[in-house]
Amino acid sequence: MKFRPQLAVPLAVSAALLTACSGSGQELGYGEKGTGDDIDVTVLRVEAGSTEDLAVLKDASEYAGRTPYYLHYRVTKTKDGSVKGPDFVVTGDGRNLTRLSIMPGFGTPVVGKDGGLSYSKAPKFDKCTADDSSSDFNEKAAGESYTSCSIYLTAEGDSAAPTEVAWLGDDRKEDPVAVWK
Repeated sequence: MKFRPQLAVPLAVSAALLTACSGSGQELGYGEKGTGDDIDVTVLRVEAGSTEDLAVLKDASEYAGRTPYYLHYRVTKTKDGSVKGPDFVVTGDGRNLTRLSIMPGFGTPVVGKDGGLSYSKAPKFDKCTADDSSSDFNEKAAGESYTSCSIYLTAEGDSAAPTEVAWLGDDRKEDPVAVWK
């Protein structure tokens, strides 16, 4: 194949522009707002928890030796209508932490001395809670916000603190929308 010198400059400029566009999204600090297509996201903070925090969970022994980290964030709608919430990847020392979803529990049935049935209070995980308004967020107007918290766990025996929170795009394959460090 014969190389044409007059194409070398446009190809080099195009390659440089493409490289510049394939960065890692907006680089932000905690408390700063990242802007997406239809929502803004602010990672407020990441807090370290302890293994004892997870003791209230059923099968708490599954999480022995793992450190929970609590990602606190705020989401604000920038347009009316249905929007998709943020999808995060949290990394520490170059390794992804595992997201832990906790479903609400139910009380245990208790039969009293009189034969009556009652329920004990369900264990409650209150270290990381979400604002109730997140469930009906699609019906809210532009400008409305909710705050939330997600739990991320280190690998067993690893206590490396998160060094980066990335907000992924819709297809999870493109560069992050924003990265907080």
